[in-house]
Amino acid sequence: MMQRDLARKAFFNERAEQWMDMWYKDDETGAYTRHDKAFMRLFSLMDLREGDTVLDVGCGSGVLVPYILKAIGPGGTLTEVDYAEKMIEENRRRHADPRVQFVVARADELEVEEGSVSAVICFSCFPHFQNKAETLAGLQRALTPDGRLFIAHFDSSEDLNAHHRKHECVMHDHLPDAADMRRLMEEARLTVEDFIDEKGFYFIAARKA
Repeated sequence: MMQRDLARKAFFNERAEQWMDMWYKDDETGAYTRHDKAFMRLFSLMDLREGDTVLDVGCGSGVLVPYILKAIGPGGTLTEVDYAEKMIEENRRRHADPRVQFVVARADELEVEEGSVSAVICFSCFPHFQNKAETLAGLQRALTPDGRLFIAHFDSSEDLNAHHRKHECVMHDHLPDAADMRRLMEEARLTVEDFIDEKGFYFIAARKA
């Protein structure tokens, strides 16, 4: 397990500087707008609020940062978390905003004050969490009494899992099936309010039970 985890971390560190170009850059315009429609849909579903305190776990180089900051306004705060330090370095380089702080940590080892976060986002990262139940339990504790947790991908679970199987260091990193995911949420005392798993879009919204 440790060897696999180190290989996975190295995989993301080695690609940190190119990550935005690889997955989000429009080759015709050069802007990072390849998934604009999907991001608009995602943020309409998450419905972040002015003044929210947001934890962006598995943030990578920070593709969500501009969208989150726009949603939470000048009174909100954002913590970007990733266990690949090169991703955090790239994220910090791109986003010099006083509302944002950066943390290098594994999701299951993240230390957050209990009840201090109004929204947790796990975008394009949940399969890579090795201790999913422990991670969800910790994130649930971090949420305020009415806090919300969101998990999202721009792929169906079937297509995402098939994609991961093609790459050795992440070939075991899968999204659980719907029944297992609901069970994980229930065990973490999170109430699922929305669950979408379709071609090109996966989304879960849950609230602290």
